[in-house]
Amino acid sequence: MKFVKNKIMNLSIRNKMILSYILIALIPFCIFGIVVISIFAGQAENDISEHTGQMISQVRTSIDVYISSIEKISNYVIEELRSVDFNEMYTEDDIFWMQESSKAVARLKHVANTHPEVAGILFATENDLYISTGMTRISRDSFVNEEWYRLAVSNPDTVCLISDTSGRNIVTNESYSIDNVFSMVKAIYKEGTTEVMGVLLMDIKHDIISQSIDNITIGQKGFVFVIDSEDRVVYTPANPITYRVNPDWIRKENAPVTARIRGEKYQIRSERSDYTGWRVVGVFSIDEIMGHMNTLIFALTCGLLLLLVFVFVITVKISQTITNPVVELEQLMKKAESGDLAVRFQGDYHDEVSELGRDFNHMLVRIEDLIQQVYIEQKNKRMAELKVLQEQIKPHFLYNTLDTISWMARDYGAGDVVRLVDALTNMFRIGLSRGRDYISVEQELSYVANYLYIQKIRYGGKLNYQIVKDEEILNEEVPKLMLQPLVENGIYHGIKTRRGEGHLTIRAVKTADGLLEFSVEDDGSGMSAQQAEELNHLLNEPCELEERQSFGLFYIKERLRIKYGDGFKIRVNSIENVGTKVVIHIPIQEDGV
Repeated sequence: MKFVKNKIMNLSIRNKMILSYILIALIPFCIFGIVVISIFAGQAENDISEHTGQMISQVRTSIDVYISSIEKISNYVIEELRSVDFNEMYTEDDIFWMQESSKAVARLKHVANTHPEVAGILFATENDLYISTGMTRISRDSFVNEEWYRLAVSNPDTVCLISDTSGRNIVTNESYSIDNVFSMVKAIYKEGTTEVMGVLLMDIKHDIISQSIDNITIGQKGFVFVIDSEDRVVYTPANPITYRVNPDWIRKENAPVTARIRGEKYQIRSERSDYTGWRVVGVFSIDEIMGHMNTLIFALTCGLLLLLVFVFVITVKISQTITNPVVELEQLMKKAESGDLAVRFQGDYHDEVSELGRDFNHMLVRIEDLIQQVYIEQKNKRMAELKVLQEQIKPHFLYNTLDTISWMARDYGAGDVVRLVDALTNMFRIGLSRGRDYISVEQELSYVANYLYIQKIRYGGKLNYQIVKDEEILNEEVPKLMLQPLVENGIYHGIKTRRGEGHLTIRAVKTADGLLEFSVEDDGSGMSAQQAEELNHLLNEPCELEERQSFGLFYIKERLRIKYGDGFKIRVNSIENVGTKVVIHIPIQEDGV
């Protein structure tokens, strides 16, 4: 056993795969064939039985729906007949009878003509008068003594169905035969009383049943038929087996019964309708099914053998398609190990080896990106330091000049100019900050307040602003000049472009999870959702500052990234024609900056 194991383990991957494929294919196919042949016979019979049960259930439902529609028609006819006082009419020679009966007959004909399933309609009164369409009384014997009349009167609250229409004192016209109809009868009472006006009889064509049954096929010998509560056949397609089915087999509700008829094995299923009391019966030949079964088993066996041959042929090809990419990937890894990061695995498929090759490609791309990212970070850091230095030098010169202008304005009593120059001076003083890169939140907000004061003088009533702050965070230190570019963007790209007054809100608060949140919100022209999403996408990508025409937002983002790494968040939310809000989250520095 150990010898066999060693021989297998020492095989190449290609040979291992060929051996594995053969075993994996052969064993399940053999088991599958044996299991299928064993269970197919019984399963097929059960499937046909269940299918027959479903079909007869559908037929029963269809018949119930049809009978329900006929009942609605009868209710309509009854309401029409109640409008005539037949109890005051005693003879056919009565003038009132002749007038009213002609009107009633016209209504009945209209119903029969508009509903082709209705073969004929007859209404018989307690006074032995009647009106009809397509039906005539054979003798002068009273309808009151007819079985169908008594059945309707004895069941006043239900519609009674009569499958056998023979033996009535009625003859039909040439448009239909009593062999092709069943009857529905219902007693009609005077409205609000228990006094019988008469009985309505409607002959209904078998078409409403045949259209649900005739197209059903259960093999070549199977069929479906309908019997009433007294085991009389209501409708059956032409089949000699129908009248050889024992009623005792049918009465077993929803339980299939197997029996031999004319030497052939049949299964009988039935389902009773609680609505009509009728029973739908399905019959199919088990011997016929088993004959088809043998053919299917033979075809399945041949198919399995052909499939095994096919597996043997393609196994070698499949093993090559897997081992060749593995060898190629191994060679590419050796090149990458020697420093050639430009190599790439070309995988056009979605198998495991191709996925591994794509992961290898992603790893090489990531390594190159990390190298480039380190280069960009160092370059941006140097540029940021240079920009800060430039910002410190220029305000230093301007600060001295503005201080002189302020004193000159005081001498001339120009108070507005003094306040304007002082605001600008305070901005430059905070901007210099003795060369520090980080200032307190209070200083940062003071810088923004002075900047907004100057802009307020410039724009007048067009610009309104509000600064909201938490007192507890005023001593926290943040990167210098973090908010002013955002405020400037809000004015020039938001407030300035809108009509009428604009409002700017600056917030500096502490969030529930212990972060510093700064936001600048304007009610200007805003931007589309797509533009905002593209801007947020760019803010989440490494970029070189010189690629951006505006230093503002991306400069802030790079400074925050250098200071906090991935610990900060910056996002732009905007709705077109409503406004824009820029939100920054940074962590609180426990030990200072």
